[in-house]
Amino acid sequence: MTDPTEDIRRIWSTVLGTEVQDTDVNFFDAGGHSLLVMVLQEHLEELAMREIALEDLFDHPTIRAQAALLTAGPDAAAGAAVDAGLGARARSQLLGRNRSETAEDRA
Repeated sequence: MTDPTEDIRRIWSTVLGTEVQDTDVNFFDAGGHSLLVMVLQEHLEELAMREIALEDLFDHPTIRAQAALLTAGPDAAAGAAVDAGLGARARSQLLGRNRSETAEDRA
């Protein structure tokens, strides 16, 4: 597979309903939300012609990171996640949780 960065940028623009240019912007900072990430997942699976775990999209939240994920293949995704801090909110914040909070605290 060649570098899919431009294909992913077009997919993001379609899914988000706005032109996305910055390949280092976090999907959620660009206007995405939990329902749209599932739509994005479907499009990326079609592009890659393989299944992509939703968790991998949280671990690879930018166009550039998702391009690396798709070109690395399915086995590489389990090995090393690309830095999710590129202008991104913390995953726990996206999930509405405090990282130090335990399951007992949430109950």
